[in-house]
Amino acid sequence: MSTDPITIFRKTWATYQKVISNNLMFHREISAAVSKLFKTNQAPLHLIDLGCGDASHILKLLKPGQLGEYCGCDLSQYALDEARKNLEPFGVAVNLCCNDMLSLLQQAPGKHYDVVYSSYALHHLQTEAKQSFFTECRRVLRDNGFVILIDIMRDEGQTRPDYLYNYNKTVRNQWNALTPDERNQVQEHIRSCDFPEPASVLEKLARNAGFSKCRRLEKQTWHEAWCFEA
Repeated sequence: MSTDPITIFRKTWATYQKVISNNLMFHREISAAVSKLFKTNQAPLHLIDLGCGDASHILKLLKPGQLGEYCGCDLSQYALDEARKNLEPFGVAVNLCCNDMLSLLQQAPGKHYDVVYSSYALHHLQTEAKQSFFTECRRVLRDNGFVILIDIMRDEGQTRPDYLYNYNKTVRNQWNALTPDERNQVQEHIRSCDFPEPASVLEKLARNAGFSKCRRLEKQTWHEAWCFEA
């Protein structure tokens, strides 16, 4: 098996693209809900995207005139190289960093952004780090700014072991669009990297950080979209 980082990235990325194209994590329903929110914010937005991947999602959520500035981070430089190409049609200032989300937030200027956007990334952090995420988001957002969080969230009262068992059972039995090897790859990632919270815990962390309005935009099984307003 190849250990070349480019080969590993392409294999993992190809699997994730199959997950998206087959709507296995409800990207369509969630994107539709988030698009409605963006349509109510027409001014050119200064947006920071945490765990941005190749930024292709922004092409589906925003029109070029809605974006005034884009700052994104990801742990894969190869994804960021693709993101730079995808963002060219917007014709705005683009800052892409190969860094983790908390580090980028901590380095960002205060009260500079209108939107903090994060999709399927926060659940990789432990609870204390999630609190730091919300605290830093509140610091970098302008008045009336907001966080859009798309993520995996445990059911209320569900333990992490129960979540791991049930989610992996779904992957194993229902994600038939993936090959057995790809399903094994996804399940191993979930066991190693998923630390989701119930939505009530995330709302508490957000309110601790000073967010006064917390509302769910969409829920599909464990996949949810929320807006936290400063």
